[in-house]
Amino acid sequence: MNYASVDAQIQDWAQRHSLTLFTSQGEREIRAAYVSTISKECFQIWIEPPVSGQIWIYAACIEGRRENDSPQSWCIDVTGLGSALDNAFQTVTGWVAPSKRFFPP
Repeated sequence: MNYASVDAQIQDWAQRHSLTLFTSQGEREIRAAYVSTISKECFQIWIEPPVSGQIWIYAACIEGRRENDSPQSWCIDVTGLGSALDNAFQTVTGWVAPSKRFFPP
């Protein structure tokens, strides 16, 4: 299980939305991005490696008003990854309101 077959789509998505893509955590391979707000809330979108043509995407509040909410999740066919990632990003930006997204200098 690895990200080789979907990395180009994930990287394109992260770049289009000005997200920093994290690819490792210690020695573990991951794909995750964070969205922060000017009110200091933090949201995470993460992608599991594809398995048998399916891939899981998750979005959750890590710190803020919604941190006790359950993560939102999507299991989709890898052919729909780009649209699903955009949907996850739109979900998170909806959670951000009424605050505004923070862009580091």
